[in-house]
Amino acid sequence: MTRLSFLSPVSPSLRILEVRCGVPDGSIPIGPDRALVVGDTAANLDGYRVYDMSAALVAIEVESEALLQRVTELTEFPAAGSILRGVPAVIEPRGSGFRLFVPQELSQYAAETIDRLRSAL
Repeated sequence: MTRLSFLSPVSPSLRILEVRCGVPDGSIPIGPDRALVVGDTAANLDGYRVYDMSAALVAIEVESEALLQRVTELTEFPAAGSILRGVPAVIEPRGSGFRLFVPQELSQYAAETIDRLRSAL
């Protein structure tokens, strides 16, 4: 297992969809009439414009609020905003932790930086 084991593998089981023309129940709002739908909640999206973002976004698990506070200035979740001084992200609360969805091309930087911050706690 690598140090970056918290970085989700690309998996067909984690569907990440961007939905436009509304915000369905159970989704993460990311803008006016836009939302991110993750996982099996994508069952009934009739009437929405849907774009598959599964290959474009990577999920990073953050296990504590203390670590998340070092990563972002956002305080209310779910949220879409900036982490690590400029990396766009969607943040979803999950139990006692959080899941951050970041662009695939910035995921290595984000994961390595979060790992360094985790080690410093």
